[in-house]
Amino acid sequence: MEDIIEPVKRGWRAAKNGGASGKSAEWQNLVADVEDLVKKVAHVDDAEIAEIRSKVEDTLAKAKTTADEGISAVRGHAEEATEATDAYVRENPWAAIGIAAAIGIVIGFVAGRR
Repeated sequence: MEDIIEPVKRGWRAAKNGGASGKSAEWQNLVADVEDLVKKVAHVDDAEIAEIRSKVEDTLAKAKTTADEGISAVRGHAEEATEATDAYVRENPWAAIGIAAAIGIVIGFVAGRR
């Protein structure tokens, strides 16, 4: 269970601290590795390698854009959910307490059976 919780905590910390635009370390490593590879083959004059390098650069640029858009969308949805939850709890505090207690009982029951 700890091996599941720790990466989630790291993700929350990265998102809370702004991370590197919210990107994971793995994504940053992948991008850096691909960029290094493209730089290392930049001086090669072979036409086929130049074509492949061009395709990789285009794909990497699209992937960066898509990832940034996805992160922005997820962040927006998370903010909306947080605001909706906050509003609901403020309007219905006793219902929120009841729901939290019910969830706690269910988790306790499931954990107790293991």
